[in-house]
Amino acid sequence: MRITNSMMISDMLWNSNRNLNSLSKYQNQLSSGQQISRPSDDPVGITKVLKYKTDIRAAEQYSDNITTSLGWLEVSESSTDDVKEILQRVRELTVQAANGTNTDEDTQKIMTEVEQLREEIISLGNSTIAGRYIFSGLETDEPLFNDDGTYNIAMTSQRVKEKSTVNFEVYVNEVMDVATYPTDIFGIGEDTSFYNGLISYGSAETTASTRSKMALNVDLTNDYEVVGEKIDIDINSTTYSVDMTLLAQSQNDPLTKSDMLAAVQGASDGSGGVLSDVATIYYDNNDKLVIEAKAYGSTTTITDLSASAGVTVSGNVTGFDEGISVFTSDVALHDTDIANAEDVSTLMLTLNGEQKAISVDFSSLSTVADYAIALQAEIDSQFPSNGVTVAGTNGSNLTLTVDGAADGSVNTLEVDYVVSNESSLINDLDELITALEADDSDALSNMIGKMDDNLDQVLTALGDVGGKTNRIEFISSRVKDNIITFTSLLSDVQDVDMAQAIMWYKNLENVYKASLSVGAQVIQPSLVDFIS
Repeated sequence: MRITNSMMISDMLWNSNRNLNSLSKYQNQLSSGQQISRPSDDPVGITKVLKYKTDIRAAEQYSDNITTSLGWLEVSESSTDDVKEILQRVRELTVQAANGTNTDEDTQKIMTEVEQLREEIISLGNSTIAGRYIFSGLETDEPLFNDDGTYNIAMTSQRVKEKSTVNFEVYVNEVMDVATYPTDIFGIGEDTSFYNGLISYGSAETTASTRSKMALNVDLTNDYEVVGEKIDIDINSTTYSVDMTLLAQSQNDPLTKSDMLAAVQGASDGSGGVLSDVATIYYDNNDKLVIEAKAYGSTTTITDLSASAGVTVSGNVTGFDEGISVFTSDVALHDTDIANAEDVSTLMLTLNGEQKAISVDFSSLSTVADYAIALQAEIDSQFPSNGVTVAGTNGSNLTLTVDGAADGSVNTLEVDYVVSNESSLINDLDELITALEADDSDALSNMIGKMDDNLDQVLTALGDVGGKTNRIEFISSRVKDNIITFTSLLSDVQDVDMAQAIMWYKNLENVYKASLSVGAQVIQPSLVDFIS
């Protein structure tokens, strides 16, 4: 084989460029500190890098959630501990007031202090962190107490039962409640609601209305311009005719799906209207041409009047009218139930996510029919044009009917009732103040036991907060260890061994310089080299 000078130069340039690329690789590693700059550097390694980075980001988010959770728990613990200290002071004052040796002036001073302590407990119940109320369950944008000590949030039977509070995901599949539900500290008044035993939480949902539609099989190889061929669609006795001249079929100009779609969409009723005004026309996943009414419900009928060999009906679907759903009380109502009810009781209705309190005063009602009328009027005032209908007669169950909407949407009604808007702790303090005002020694003695019960309740809540805090601190330690572990694993895969990389770089630098030196000898001298 004859070796030419050009071949030697070509090989020299190729080898020099290869050496330069190898040198560039290690130069990039040294400048970036990473041995994987692109997926092609290490296809297996890059998957590990992405996974470790994902794990690190997840652990860092858990760490942030843990920090926030600990903040909630610290404020909860501090506020709850203050309530405990206040109750201990109230108990001391109660014991002092009940000994029967106080002057009227002494009793008055005790009552004044108790009144101030009561106000402080209300203030503690409205404690916040970052503008969010910590004792208001999930309604953290609302204060727990009104100024008079009644609950500002609706204590429904479901809420009292479930005690849902703010929670954070602090580790994989570990979600923790970090707040204390208000009734666990401040208690709740006796459930004297008219709806107790009559209604339990439930919901009703309407059925969505649908549209009428027809599917057609279309043969695009058919010549629709032949005499006698026609495509007519009838919608509610109005005929829409396709302009067949738009569907000419020839070898040089074959019919396409888009041609057929445009022609059917523009089918005319002869009076300026087109089919696309009243129907949506499209090809489905099975390449069937679908004509779907724009109006919801069963009142729209679609009929194929075609006399074309290339169009056949694949299927018809009749529209469905909106359905109604009914919420029914657990037991039947009787006139005597209404006549014996005296106070105001409150239903909580949530229609499509909007919650309203529906209060009815039973003092002026005597029959179930009276109650149904009063309840309907209150619902109508809270939900204008809402589609919720009340029905109830003597000896029948109370029903709330939810009307559907003829627009394809679903209406949902949730029904519950307010157990009480009073805090048993605040009620006990009010009872204590009344006893102090009357200087009733027997009542004051009884209040000592009630204060003990309230203290026990608060201590239990404090223990729960402490347990949660300890658990989250353990989880925090685990998350921090995970961040260190994942970072170390990422470093093992991604980071450069600087000493090894420098060694390889220097070796390749010498190789590259050698290749350049050899290359200078390969290139033959020319006449120019001898011109002086």
